[in-house]
Amino acid sequence: MTGYAKAGAYLGLAFITPIAGYLGYLAGIWLAPKLGISWLDTAGLLLGCVSGMYETWRQAMRIEGLDRKR
Repeated sequence: MTGYAKAGAYLGLAFITPIAGYLGYLAGIWLAPKLGISWLDTAGLLLGCVSGMYETWRQAMRIEGLDRKR
């Protein structure tokens, strides 16, 4: 990858975790009244953030080429 392509890919990584956390929160808000679990919005937020961090890490490894098996 060229320098500009890497920079663009890394700029995209900045949005993954917040968007995943927000979507998890929305899913928790939607499910909480249906299941009667009041803390499901917080659990959705945490699950979304964790999945976003994992995806950020996975994409960073792909960008740097560290995901290739040796």
